[in-house]
Amino acid sequence: MRRSKPIDALLPGIRQAVLAATLMNPDRAWYLTDLARHLRLRPSSLQRDLAALAAAGILRRSRDGNRVYFQADPDCAILAELTGIMAKSAGLVDVFGDWLAPLASQIDFAFVQGSHAGSGAPAPVGMHLMVVGNVTRERVAPVLRQVEQSLGREINLTVYSRHQFERDLQSRDPSLVRALGQERIFVVGSERQLGLLTSEPGLARLEGSNSAPGWRNW
Repeated sequence: MRRSKPIDALLPGIRQAVLAATLMNPDRAWYLTDLARHLRLRPSSLQRDLAALAAAGILRRSRDGNRVYFQADPDCAILAELTGIMAKSAGLVDVFGDWLAPLASQIDFAFVQGSHAGSGAPAPVGMHLMVVGNVTRERVAPVLRQVEQSLGREINLTVYSRHQFERDLQSRDPSLVRALGQERIFVVGSERQLGLLTSEPGLARLEGSNSAPGWRNW
């Protein structure tokens, strides 16, 4: 029996979609028609949720002539927490997971890093996807373009083969050490799987480096 996602018990689908679009793009003010087109919904289906979110102080409502715009309200006291929740559900994990699903059997793990990979307030910095497995950059890149279109954000991509990842881990490659020392959200695989890989016999332990939450044997 398929279990529903935790976010489904908290928010209806349309409200999830609205929050994912607005909180994942906090600098953008959305005109109703543009937001509806982005979400592939009718404008009328969004009006009640937008009004409720604006009344709660989660979204900021502004007017420019006859047009009304909606944007994440930076003064919202729980904006950082909501952003973290959406990043780990409808905002990032679901979007990446859906698009990467056809390649999942070729991917050991994949995770996202950047302004929404933690629970802190959004910041205007880039987003990065790291993929490790039996898959090439040429296979992942077209999928990533679809994700970028869905999220409305540019995403940097790094693809490692399993052999290359293990080799760079053994040699303590600076870029890999730096990447693995940052917070991340897994879209394929888990922190446990990554931890098991790094603790395999023959792989160097990167002792003394900065650890992300939940990271061990570094």
